[in-house]
Amino acid sequence: MKVLVTGCAGLIGSHLVDDLLASNYRVIGIDNLSYGSLNNIKAALKSKNFEFIKTDVQNISKALKAYSFDLIYHLASYKKPINQIVKSSKVIEENMLMTIDVVKYCLLNNCNLIFTSTSDVYGNSVNFDENEKITIGPPTNERYSYAMSKLISEQYIFNEINQSNLRASIVRVFGCASERSKPSWSAGHVPLFIYNSLKGLDINIHGDGLQTRSISSARDISNGLSLMSNRLKDVNSEILNLGTNEQTTVKEVAEYILSKTNSKSKINFIERKKIFGDYEEILVRFANISKAEKLINFKISNMTFDVIDKMIYEFSNPNSEHYIK
Repeated sequence: MKVLVTGCAGLIGSHLVDDLLASNYRVIGIDNLSYGSLNNIKAALKSKNFEFIKTDVQNISKALKAYSFDLIYHLASYKKPINQIVKSSKVIEENMLMTIDVVKYCLLNNCNLIFTSTSDVYGNSVNFDENEKITIGPPTNERYSYAMSKLISEQYIFNEINQSNLRASIVRVFGCASERSKPSWSAGHVPLFIYNSLKGLDINIHGDGLQTRSISSARDISNGLSLMSNRLKDVNSEILNLGTNEQTTVKEVAEYILSKTNSKSKINFIERKKIFGDYEEILVRFANISKAEKLINFKISNMTFDVIDKMIYEFSNPNSEHYIK
């Protein structure tokens, strides 16, 4: 099978490339490296079955004119960081344009599509069923831009499934991490907390820290995505959750990391409104994976604190390529 992975140098994308190569697939990866890192695909670059092309997804028709694929994994995405480097309007615009370009490419070249969405589309729901009615939040708060861009992309894909016979599946990814995670807010709280604890910096928690999150191994997510390639007919026109159904509070994770790293960093609890205005904090988040278990035999093999332990080891080990100096 010949596969294209957009966002191949990112967290999930790089692990997915590794999995696909292990299955002897021919893999082409594209990334503009605005957030991803070549270091993440260092091993893949040595494989004769992998080719990397540095390009924007919106250039896909020109850059990949001479190629053909059986399957495209569209992972490339903008997610607004807290420091406002990427404007919220650009998050919506770029994510939608990328989705449109990839869908058009799939239709023109008759290939399957697996699109990675986000658990953020569930808003403040506590029922994480793929067919759940969704209410996200008011458009007056730009914090919802990322979730909205993904939900609009989902709608666009299903429109093309219904109107143009696009063969596509959607995956809603719940929070995940690995040693390839960047220590930044947009990568989630775990890598940022570990980085701050190792550097002796304060850990800032939004609210009281009792909100729960699911922290999956990026390897488990990539494995689930890889499994879908063998069940394309079964997952066609389906939405699947991928993640762990194990819940941990943000405060619990922070305290665990401080303990494991013997850090003297302090935890600060910051009022949510000071950061996000009228954004309504998501209080509960965990993956309902019953559908993925049934359709692709998806399993979680890495427990939350095992994921955190491995990240702490890699970030704090001077002999690791992920060492934080």
